[in-house]
Amino acid sequence: MIRAYLRQTNVYFTMQQINHLWNIKLSKAPERQPLMNGLLDKKYCDAFRWLEGIHVRIISPKTILKFIDEELIHDNEAILKQNGQTLNSMSSGERKQAFLKYTLNQKPEALILDHLLDNLDTMARKRIADLLETQSHLSGIINIYSRDDDRLPFLTEEFTYESQELKKESLVEPVKVQTKTEIQYPLPNPLHEVSIFDNPLVSFNQVSVSYLDKCILKNISWVINKGQFWHLYGPNGSGKTTLLTMITGDNPKAYGQDIKLFGKQKGSGETIWGIKQKVGYFTTNMTFQFKRRQTVRDMIISGFFDSVGLYHIPSDQQIKLAHEWLDFIGLAHLADHPFIDLSMCHQRMIMIARAMVKHPPLLILDEASVDLDDESASLMTGLINRIAQEGETTIIYVSHRMEPGLNPTHSFELVVGDGGSEGVSSSLH
Repeated sequence: MIRAYLRQTNVYFTMQQINHLWNIKLSKAPERQPLMNGLLDKKYCDAFRWLEGIHVRIISPKTILKFIDEELIHDNEAILKQNGQTLNSMSSGERKQAFLKYTLNQKPEALILDHLLDNLDTMARKRIADLLETQSHLSGIINIYSRDDDRLPFLTEEFTYESQELKKESLVEPVKVQTKTEIQYPLPNPLHEVSIFDNPLVSFNQVSVSYLDKCILKNISWVINKGQFWHLYGPNGSGKTTLLTMITGDNPKAYGQDIKLFGKQKGSGETIWGIKQKVGYFTTNMTFQFKRRQTVRDMIISGFFDSVGLYHIPSDQQIKLAHEWLDFIGLAHLADHPFIDLSMCHQRMIMIARAMVKHPPLLILDEASVDLDDESASLMTGLINRIAQEGETTIIYVSHRMEPGLNPTHSFELVVGDGGSEGVSSSLH
């Protein structure tokens, strides 16, 4: 019998074991990239030697984006034929579910899941967990996760990954992480006087949206006033992204509807650029393919120019304000570091500061804590809460579940029905 010894532990792994069923919790978010890079490049350390010579499939943001490129460049229609729509046209949660189904059809001997359950609604998580439990009788499964809620209970072995070492663990009860913030400086003032708008800031009145014969949003009525902090939530495919694009100006379906944005009726002469000037926006997709080695300071300054990355010569005032934002989020010591070298949590904090440098009337945060570990998510929550408390910007926080420690004042739930999703508005205070 061939055995591989994992250095610095007393754990042995049998190469002839039929199914390895592993939960691997990352001790810190920065551990994710080196681990996944090694697995994607098939540079296996001793603990993963059992993957050599077998059919391994990986579900991760990188493999999903690679498949989307195949759709766009090489007309790969596999998921179009399977689901009736392309992977590129789906929401992030729908993409994961469709790509999992496609991957299982390839009959892998080992399946590696990179934070698969993150940013999925409760029902989607249950469907996927049921599929994977069945698959666990057919192949090995490695579930790599950061949040305690994303552990798969039917996998038989527990590990942590820390300092590029895999360590066998006994199952322990998760430790409750307190909401934290390392912010000590006051919220920076805007560079220029901020425009004042009357209430409502945004309003939808009986708005419906359909694509082909499918109704996505049905009779949506939603009023958003100045200074409010909203949590927009609903299951995967409920229409959250569609609703956001009606606000940001990216969706032509908004025209002809009873929608008011910043005091103007939609379609009354406003430009998409004019709307975007009033909206600070962050989504995780903004930085996935950003490769330029620009500094953290430059990334924040780029918010003055509504670009991702700096392509203009900034003023002394803009540079000074960028440093004030770095003080506010507690990352001043990273000002000259390349943005792409930061941890995922720090990158997102920088991108939120970038979205806020002009103190926009409306800030939209789309899945800001997805893929973060519990401690990093707590740090992000502290930052968002303090922006809400100290600033006058209205915030819409979008997710599939409530983030522990987040303190929105209102919620808007999209409830899926046979004739499309309807909205339920609630005050939380």
